[in-house]
Order: sequence, then structure tokens, then C-alpha cells
Amino acid sequence: MRTELLGQEKNIVRVKVEFEAEEFMTSLNGILRNITQKANIPGFRKGRIPRNIIEMRFGKENLYKEALEEMFPEALKQISEDYALDIMDTPSLKIDDIHEGKPVTCEMVIEVVPEVELPEFGDIEIEKLRQEVTDETLDTMTAEFRKRLSTLKSVDRAVTENDVVSGTFITRIQSTDGGEASVSEPQPSDIDLEEPSVRLEIRNALLGKSKGDEVHTEFDIEDNHSDTTLAGKRICYEIKINDVSEKVLPDMNPEFFKKVMDADIDTVTDFRQEMKKRMLEHQEREEMARVSEKAIEIVVDRSKLDVPDSLMERQLSYVKEQDAADVERRHKISMENYLSQISVDMNQYEQVAREKATASLRRMLVMGEISKKFGVDVKKEELEAEISRLATIYGMERAKMRAHYYKNEAHMSRLSNALRYDKISKIILDNVVVKLVDKLSGEAPAGNETAKESAE
Repeated sequence: MRTELLGQEKNIVRVKVEFEAEEFMTSLNGILRNITQKANIPGFRKGRIPRNIIEMRFGKENLYKEALEEMFPEALKQISEDYALDIMDTPSLKIDDIHEGKPVTCEMVIEVVPEVELPEFGDIEIEKLRQEVTDETLDTMTAEFRKRLSTLKSVDRAVTENDVVSGTFITRIQSTDGGEASVSEPQPSDIDLEEPSVRLEIRNALLGKSKGDEVHTEFDIEDNHSDTTLAGKRICYEIKINDVSEKVLPDMNPEFFKKVMDADIDTVTDFRQEMKKRMLEHQEREEMARVSEKAIEIVVDRSKLDVPDSLMERQLSYVKEQDAADVERRHKISMENYLSQISVDMNQYEQVAREKATASLRRMLVMGEISKKFGVDVKKEELEAEISRLATIYGMERAKMRAHYYKNEAHMSRLSNALRYDKISKIILDNVVVKLVDKLSGEAPAGNETAKESAE
């Protein structure tokens, strides 16, 4: 086989391929032999079907095409190696006339990964926020844990802002067209007045009231409320207070420490030290995740590449398919109906989808170039180690977790891609400049608020 590079435009490469006559005939004879051994043709025994009968049945051109297709994988592999091509898709073919006993020539049009020029990683500086947990934060978190583990004690007094009110609610929702309001059946409910989700109107209506009192409050729901059935409507609550309870906080003792930290801790000092340690570890993980994502974002933004139209259109189709599937799963309606409900026309959605496709495609190509440049690979032992880690996290037998991944190619591919992504992220972080700061540029001073689970 001989090849000749005919030309390249952007990511499209044209290669002339010439197969020797002997190569082609070897492949063609293999096809014919396979057909004679397997085909069921009336009047002929398997293995003894004349070639002219096979050609009449299957068509000479189809036999030639199949013979060439048998040769293409090896030919494509050689072309990839000879010209250092990173091939993306199955090539299209233009085949010249075929004459047995003579060389067979064809032209391959090959789509390759577009060139990506990466920026100098050392010129990129990322700010990393110095983490701190203050005594005030520890006090707040401790109070939250004690409140979460508190018990309720019924009291015979007026409602205060820290109480839990047990009541029976009747809800009236006024119709926007002036029609009759919808009225709910009486529903029992407990309201913790310390919870920020409790509306101010309800909280104020209950404060100072006592067991047995009946309370009325009404207010307008915001037009942009997440529940579209309530947005913009007036809602009225009639509440009968059945009981008032105060929170009884647990003592700061080893039993409390065990419930919160799942560790044997004896003193308040040790408890606070352990909580501070866990919170700092959590905040550090969160901050490193932010720094890593920011670094990737800058690398992708500064990389130079020309995204081919053909690749862009395929990615756009993929984005639309995924969006439509997500809408169907979440809302049980078509994309067209969903866009109509949220007052977005198809042209607007097309623009958003194209921007999304462009961003994801640029990111994919840049990450792929980094992977190639630094020789990123995921070894079998790394996959095995990650499977063992996941088995431990989910409390699953390692053999079952292993079987889950090895029996599902898609799951294994996602696992491998996740590990490769982590490696690429680490390479970027190891090569950019990470600057430790007390405040991020252009941002207000960061507080030390953190999720409760960070200490757990």
C-alpha cells in the first residue's frame, strides 16, 4: 500500500491511497470464500458456489466495496502513524474504477482533531483564598448542632421567636380573576420560628399568641415565586395554635460529641479543635475545587483554536438532544412546549444552545490537547483503586462494585474519564502560579460561613 498526502484545510485532510493488486485480490478472495461457505443459495452446496452466481446474487460492486472495507482499518492505522494524524471520525471515500489485476486507488477525506495552541501555564496566576475558622464561627456551628439535636418541651406561655408552634392550618388562595377562592382542608403542621424559611408575616402573626388562640394572616405571593400556581396570588392562613414547645438543648458532654463527630471526644476544647480541623479541611477542598475550575477556565479561554463547523454542528445536535431529554425527564413535556411555557422562542434557545456547545467543545479539545502533550493515561491499577475507594464509600462489596463497572462499558468510560480529568486538572494546577490571598481581587472580604456538614 502506498499513500500520498494531497492537502489539508483546517481539520480536513485528503489522502490518496493505492492498494497493490495482490493486496486487493487477497481481500476479495477472502470475501468470496466467506460467502461460499455461509450463503444459502438454492441449487448450490455451501463451499461450491461459482463466483459468477455470487456476483449475480450480491453484485460485483458490492463485493469490491466489501473487500476494500476489510482493508481500511489497517490502512487507516498506517496513515495515522505515517502522518501523525489524530483521527476523529470514520473517513469518507472516493473510489476510482476497479479493475482486477491492477492497483486500486481511492481518496480518503479524514477529519482530524483541530490544532490547539495552549497558553504558557506559567503566565497564569490564580488567587487562592486563605482559609480560616474563627471562634465566632465555632460558636455558631456549635449552637447549630445543639439546636439540631434538641428535644421539644411543651410550655404554657406565649409564643417566642425560638419556639416551635404546632397548629392546624386552613389555607385560602384568592383567584386572580375575582372568582371564588380555593380553600384547603385543615392541615396539621409544626412551625419552627427560628427557621429562615418561615415567612415574616406568619412569624409575626404567631409571636405573643398562646395555646388555643386562633390567628389570621394574609399576604401577596411574589410574582417570581418558584411555585407558579401561587405566584402573584394573595394567600390567607387561618391557624389554630394547638401547642407551644421550647427547645431543650443537649449538654456539651461526650455523648453529644459522639453524635456530632462520630468520634470519642471528652472535653469541649477537644471538640472545638476537631470541629475546626474538619471545617478547615472541608473549606480547603472547596477552595481548591474553585481554584482548579478557575485555572481550567483561563487555560481554555487563552488557548487558540479554530473550531470546525462540522464538529460544531455535531456538538450542537448533542446539546439539543441532551436538553430535550432533560426537559422530558423533569417536566414530561417536549422542548417546544417547555420553551413556550418559559416565554423563550426557538431562535433564543438556538443561540444559548450554540454558546453552550461552543464552550463545551473548546473545553473538550483543550483538555484533550493537554492530555496528549503530557501523556496522560489512566492505568488499570488506578481504575481498580478508584473502584475500591467507591466500594468503601458506598458500603458495597468490592467484588460487586467491580462487576458493576466491568459489565457496563459506559460506566467504566465515565469512571476513566473522571480520573483522566482529575489528572489534567492537577497538571494545570502544578504549572500555573497559585497566589495565597486574604481577599480575592474585586470581591468583598469572604466570610467563614460553611455548610454544617463540613464539620461532620
